[in-house]
Amino acid sequence: MAKVSCRMAAFDLDGTLLNDEHVVTDRNCEALQKLSAQGVVVVLASGRMHRAILPVSNRIGLENPIISYNGGMVKHPRTGEVIHHTPIPAADAMALIAYGDRKELHLNFCLNDQLFIKEHNQWSKLYEERTGVAATALGDLRKLDGQEPTKMQILNTPEKIEVLLTECGAEFGERLYVTRTQVEYIEFMNPQVSKGRALQALAARLDIPSDLIVAFGDGYNDESMMQAAGFRVAMGNSVDEIKAIADYTTDTNHNDGVALAVESLLL
Repeated sequence: MAKVSCRMAAFDLDGTLLNDEHVVTDRNCEALQKLSAQGVVVVLASGRMHRAILPVSNRIGLENPIISYNGGMVKHPRTGEVIHHTPIPAADAMALIAYGDRKELHLNFCLNDQLFIKEHNQWSKLYEERTGVAATALGDLRKLDGQEPTKMQILNTPEKIEVLLTECGAEFGERLYVTRTQVEYIEFMNPQVSKGRALQALAARLDIPSDLIVAFGDGYNDESMMQAAGFRVAMGNSVDEIKAIADYTTDTNHNDGVALAVESLLL
């Protein structure tokens, strides 16, 4: 396939740049380093908290703003400058806490790049192990009344999440952006939030036209980012909806699919 013109490349993390052990392989790391060295703005774009993306950014040696919280925040990893931030309104956050208490669900409350939970359990352990972010247990999340979190999450079994996703969409879908980012996660953000909008905001700031942006993704929450790009790369493990809008489908995240596509299309 012919080389693709590119000034900015955006990469989802889980299921895309990271393998099934949630780490960046040497080959993927080297591919992004080479891409950055030839002048392409390499952007990491994830549903993760900003602080949970920093280790990946540092391993690759990137100096570019990071899109975190599914687009809820764009923040520079070195200067700490917040370029873009769209939190959940406090009233909606409290409504979600009440729902979680009523259903006896585990909730993550992400505020000021800190993770707050009601109590430690199997779901907080799973999240901490995956992201490296330690949670602070408050006993009662209503203590955060009046605060505007960047993101909230429900964690549960894949089977339960399947049911809850429909229910949460009906209850909160008109007020919040509700999406499934992992089989065990439902995430809630301001309805104005998306990876696509964050990518557009960053590209506008850097004066990079959309037709010179390449986006890599695998999941439903990557669709807006891919639609905002001029060229779209789906992973071999992508959901069908992402493969359907892709210009190119590479190998899976566990077989260095990102590096294979970067090497053949961009370097």
